[in-house]
Amino acid sequence: MPVMRHLRSGDNGLPGLLNGTGHSFDVTKRLYFTIDCDWVPGSQKGLEALLKCCDRYHMTGTVFFTGRFAQAYPDLVRSCHERGHQLGTHGWAHGGLEEDEDFRTAGYEQQRDWIRRATEAVEQAAGVRPVIFRAPNLWISETTLRVLEEEGYMYDSSVPSRRFDLGFGRVHYLKYFWAPRGPYRPCGTDLGRRGASLITEVPPSACLFPINLATLRVLGLPLLGKMITWISRKSTDLVFYCHPSEFVYAKDQVFPKSMSKWNRRGMGPDNLSLVDDLLEHLFERRFVAANLLHASLPHLDLIRPVVLRAGSF
Repeated sequence: MPVMRHLRSGDNGLPGLLNGTGHSFDVTKRLYFTIDCDWVPGSQKGLEALLKCCDRYHMTGTVFFTGRFAQAYPDLVRSCHERGHQLGTHGWAHGGLEEDEDFRTAGYEQQRDWIRRATEAVEQAAGVRPVIFRAPNLWISETTLRVLEEEGYMYDSSVPSRRFDLGFGRVHYLKYFWAPRGPYRPCGTDLGRRGASLITEVPPSACLFPINLATLRVLGLPLLGKMITWISRKSTDLVFYCHPSEFVYAKDQVFPKSMSKWNRRGMGPDNLSLVDDLLEHLFERRFVAANLLHASLPHLDLIRPVVLRAGSF
C-alpha cells in the first residue's frame, strides 16, 4: 500500500507538499502531470481511472482534449474542470480513424479550423475557454504559434526539447532539440529560440526519450528515475504525460488500422500501479504537483509584459 503524500495550496498560489508534520517543503521542483485525451473511443474509462488516481493524491494537473473526445464525453470534460484540473486542447480528431493532424505541415486556415473546433467543443462541455494547447504527436510549427496567439491561447506544451526517439516514437526530427528545457516565450520565426511571443512554452520533459508512461513502461522506474535526476539538474520543471488509452485493454478500444501492434501491447489497468510508483518516487524527492498555469518564467522574461502594461495607462 503506497504512502500518500497530501498536497495543499501554498501562500504563493502553488501547491505545497506536506511532509507529515503539517509544514510544507520549499517549492523547488514542480511536477506537471498532464493527460493527452486522443480521440480513441473506449479510452474514456482510462480517463476516469486517472481522475480517481489524482483524487487519491489530492493532485490536480492539466488535461488536453481532442475536440471529438470533448464532444463525445462532455460529462468527463466538465468533471475534470470541477475537480480543479486545467483544461487544454489537443487537436480535433488526433488518434481517430481519420488521417492524423500534422501541425508541422498544415496551412494556416487548416490549423485554425482544428484549433477553433477543439476550443469550442471543450468550452461547450465545461463552460470555460481553454487557453493551453498541446500539438498531436508534438508536431508543431511557427504557424501554430501564430494561430494560438490569435485565438487567445496563453500556454503551449508541444516543443520537443532534448527529444529524439531514434525511430521508436513519433518525434524523429531535430529542429527544436536545443530549445530551452524550462518555460520560455518563443520566437515567432523559430519556436526553438526565446523571443517576444505572448505564449508561454512549457516543453514536455525529455532526456532523448520522453518522460511519459510509454518510457516508464518500457524502461522501468530505475532508469526513468535517472533520466529525471538529469533533467532536474538543468530545470526545476518536470512535465510528465500519459494517455487514457494506455489504461484500458486494447481490445476494448477503437484504433486506426495504421496503429502498430507494438503500440497496443501493454495497455491495461495494471499501468495505474506504475503511475502510483512514479508519483511516490517524485513526492519523496520533494516534487510538488501543479498545473501548467503555475509555470513561471525566469525573472528577466517577465519584464517585457510588465513594461507593456505600464505603458498602456
